Amino acid sequence: MSGRRDAISLEEAQRRILAWAKPIGADEVPLLQAQGLRLAEAARTESPMPAFARAGMDGYAVWAADLATASPQSPVLLKIVEGDARGALYYSIRSGEAMRVGTGGPLPEGADTVVMQEAVSIKQDEDGTRRAVFLRSETAGRHVTARGAEAAAGSVLIAAGTRIGPGQAALLASLGAARPCVYRKPRIVVVTAGDDVVPVESEPGIGQVRNGNLPMLRMLIESAAGETAWDAHVPDEPDQAQQTLLRGLADADLVIVSGGISVGDTDIMGRLFGGAGPGLLFSKLAIRPGSASSAIVLDGKLLIGLSGNPGACFAGFELLARPAIERLGGGSGELKWCQARLAEGSVKSNANPRFLRGVVWIEGGMLMARPCAENSSSGLISIGEANALLAIPPSAEETRAGATIDVRLLPGWQDRAWQ
Repeated sequence: MSGRRDAISLEEAQRRILAWAKPIGADEVPLLQAQGLRLAEAARTESPMPAFARAGMDGYAVWAADLATASPQSPVLLKIVEGDARGALYYSIRSGEAMRVGTGGPLPEGADTVVMQEAVSIKQDEDGTRRAVFLRSETAGRHVTARGAEAAAGSVLIAAGTRIGPGQAALLASLGAARPCVYRKPRIVVVTAGDDVVPVESEPGIGQVRNGNLPMLRMLIESAAGETAWDAHVPDEPDQAQQTLLRGLADADLVIVSGGISVGDTDIMGRLFGGAGPGLLFSKLAIRPGSASSAIVLDGKLLIGLSGNPGACFAGFELLARPAIERLGGGSGELKWCQARLAEGSVKSNANPRFLRGVVWIEGGMLMARPCAENSSSGLISIGEANALLAIPPSAEETRAGATIDVRLLPGWQDRAWQ
């Protein structure tokens, strides 16, 4: 590929990618295999939640009005209704009565309050009648979750497109959704390119490097809830590269290629780009790093080209490939940004937006950020240090400490946040 390439904005590139990255289909899977996948259908409750008034702790269910005058000087004694606390729903109490209930268990009909067992003593009359002794008043509704307090019958509890985590799994189980309908996990083919890249177990020659982008991309794909169908490394031989990429497009939902996307004589993407016609989405971005990032559509499948430089490849994945994978898997694909204060250092001016690897942390209730010391396109160490991408807008002047910037938090960012 040669010649002048017109750069487009990151926002326009994302819009073009997401216009093609449609959810790829859904299927029912066992609940325990649904972690990280997204619901294809909203989860609703057919009955109120909870389905019955529920006790918040072990104790005694009572009418609150019966305890209005209770005090240490004037105890109130209520007759204990004997029965199985687990089946309290099938009992009822009247004024002057109390019944033993357990945490999370139902209340008997008529009860509106639970008094914790530590605040109650038991007295037995001469005729064997057991009475609960109360020394203080209670407010109606105390330690009780009312029927339907969490959700009314017919409510949507989990929206379609929501990723299933521990909380969603517990809720689906409570609804009896043993096999939820979820979007299929996107299958990705990863291709790295270049004669200057050798396998990790090989000894690099002069001018060569080990293939760090391949394991990085595979792990990034997994973190985006995708799966790698297969991977390959191709030399700077256009015919071989083209056949590999076309096979990837046939086998997978998305192909990601790292390297071979620039304008050099050995650019392996040239023939694919030349034959893409209207399928060419873009071949240059007005950002740093990752300006050579590219995307095409062939036979209805997306191919995203990322830089062979590790730092630029990492940024390109987060800004372009992750949204595509999440959209294919049923998500919105929308990049989420928040604001942070630049805590230290300054960032030089640039005519294009910059997306720097950085570290964020919370200090005094505010999100603080600093760029990693090494932020070149080829940098490796800072990829492991970073827990965020810092968006530095184009400016004729330096962006100085104290400025408010947009940041994109990376998965697991809290584990790498420090002061």
